[in-house]
Amino acid sequence: MDKIYAEILLSRKIGAAKDTLTYEVPFELIDLLKIGDLVEIPLKNGKARGVVLEIHHLKPLFPTRAISRRVEDFFSLSHTQLALFQYICRYHFCPPHKSIKLFYPANVFERKREKKINLPAVPEETVLSAAFTLTAEQQKALDLIDGMAEKPVLLHGITGSGKTEIYRRLTRGCLQKGQQVLILVPEISLTPQTVENFEKRFGKNIAVIHSKLSPGEKLAYLTNIARGNHQIIIGSRSAIFAPFRNLGLIIIDEEHEDSYKQDQAPRYHVREIALKIREIEKANGNNVKLILGSATPSIETYFQAMNGQYELVEMPSRIPHKTASEALPTMHLVDLREELRKKNFSIFSELLQEKIREKLQKKEQIMLFLNRRGAASAMLCRDCGQTENCPRCAVPLTYHSRRSVENLILPAQRLICHHCGRISHPPIKCSHCGSHLIKYIGLGTQKIEEEVQKLFPSARLLRADRDTTGKKDDFEKIFRQFRKNQADILIGTQMIGKGLHLPNVTLVGIVLADTGLTIPDFRAAEKTYQLITQVAGRSGREKPGEVVIQTYLPDHYAIQNTLSQNFLQFYEQEIRHRQTAHFPPFQKLAKITVENADAEKANYLSHQIFMNLQSARVKDQARDKDQELISDITLFPAFIPRLKNKYRWHILLTGSNPQFFLQNFFLQNPLKDDIKIDVDPLHTI
Repeated sequence: MDKIYAEILLSRKIGAAKDTLTYEVPFELIDLLKIGDLVEIPLKNGKARGVVLEIHHLKPLFPTRAISRRVEDFFSLSHTQLALFQYICRYHFCPPHKSIKLFYPANVFERKREKKINLPAVPEETVLSAAFTLTAEQQKALDLIDGMAEKPVLLHGITGSGKTEIYRRLTRGCLQKGQQVLILVPEISLTPQTVENFEKRFGKNIAVIHSKLSPGEKLAYLTNIARGNHQIIIGSRSAIFAPFRNLGLIIIDEEHEDSYKQDQAPRYHVREIALKIREIEKANGNNVKLILGSATPSIETYFQAMNGQYELVEMPSRIPHKTASEALPTMHLVDLREELRKKNFSIFSELLQEKIREKLQKKEQIMLFLNRRGAASAMLCRDCGQTENCPRCAVPLTYHSRRSVENLILPAQRLICHHCGRISHPPIKCSHCGSHLIKYIGLGTQKIEEEVQKLFPSARLLRADRDTTGKKDDFEKIFRQFRKNQADILIGTQMIGKGLHLPNVTLVGIVLADTGLTIPDFRAAEKTYQLITQVAGRSGREKPGEVVIQTYLPDHYAIQNTLSQNFLQFYEQEIRHRQTAHFPPFQKLAKITVENADAEKANYLSHQIFMNLQSARVKDQARDKDQELISDITLFPAFIPRLKNKYRWHILLTGSNPQFFLQNFFLQNPLKDDIKIDVDPLHTI
């Protein structure tokens, strides 16, 4: 009998010419072993774990050892997961040993005995309790979606329009067919609220997947999903890679959010992966419905809907409550330049102070938003103008006062780099000229908290940013405290503006609306519009609400369109800019980042790659004049030119298919460790 061999992929680089190691399949495993199984193998003087990627009869030219055993405690990768794995390796230029980690908890490849996790017992059946009565608009939207089977659906519903109830109705339909449902949320902070919403309707048979689970907790959930014990899966980005048994529906809520894009290799986007899963499943005869929900869809998604690639379902009205009409909150725009002319040097305009005072008297709740944490954004010498920068990154250090990180022993006053995490004491004098005239400029959420305490000393405050939500359940505790009216004012960064339902919030103050508009990135206006609109949407959910927007750029179209919350008008203005500049959705992008600890080497290598790309582009155009893959290649220093002690340059490729162009290019020019590729990047800085 011919021997059978298996190609085994480890979760670490093996330094060989190929990505896998070849092992003999022992006789007792011949009928059991299949592609996608996790196995234990002898490696050097020890043992290791890997995934079976191929089984064949081709005897290698070198001696082989036998697989020790098939690890039966863990699930095997499904056909869809294996196809997805191959796609990610190819499309995102990610080595297999990195890509495979997307599908398993961190401990699976380590031969450690994980402490047993006692998850709640899985009920035999999912509860299907009575549903709320739908509004006419919700019923129309649901009927439209039910009839749309061939294309992904964009559910464009304004904040408070009742998208969650549509999600629950669609989920109910899938459960009745015995199918699994995946509901994705952009932030871990939204998971508890979403789980609570679905538990009320369907009971506790829900798997929750996110990055703050322990490896044991995650493995237990994934195993139950693979066995079909969980029909409802709720999670953040990583949940898209769960081992579904019979997936019928994927819901991506707040589909426009940046957090759906992974910022390290492989740099995938959840929306792209969901579309790929749908394509793979469809080829196998299984139709997976995909719902993209948002009040402020991404420009690319809305463009696809307007051009017939996606189905578009609109929900333009809020659900009316007994104590409030369906009207959106009243919007107030404050020009901060006028406040300065009036000699008001406070963080808060006169109007915002007046509105805060009014809501506190009424025992209503307030949210104050600023997308920057800390007490000051920079430390400045008033003699020479020098800022105190991070020695590892070319950015100013952020000043924090008092202890704002729970359970960490930190200096009462400190400078923190928000890019590499470096913490230091503020200097007594300027490191450049020796002057003692040091001033802290700019503001962050901690500064807002201090100012509110001065102006409204009796107000009960909570703050939600990365400094106060470092632990697994921190944000959930803050959210529940605020929901139970145990605080009057919630101060926070963008995590407080994403889908939270807080019935008693009647005022949202956006302290500085234009922090993102000055960034030299093609999505700056889009992100500003989305963020302001989403944060504003937390006000007036069940009582009449108001929003105060403070800005130095009141005439910018991104700011102006938030006042009327007219997405279509914003889209029409923004899409014209994109078309003129040849940016997505009219062209595709790929970004190469060259990094090196030596500034001259980074400069030389980036320019060398740039010239080689230009030469390859000329050859490509000469070969096929009718199909131009690349229309432009540009080289420029990164917006943060030094990060974590590495100098950085960007090369941006624009065209109809830069990914395919780069695939061919790197066949001739092997990728090096100091080169990073981001296909379909979220930003160009």
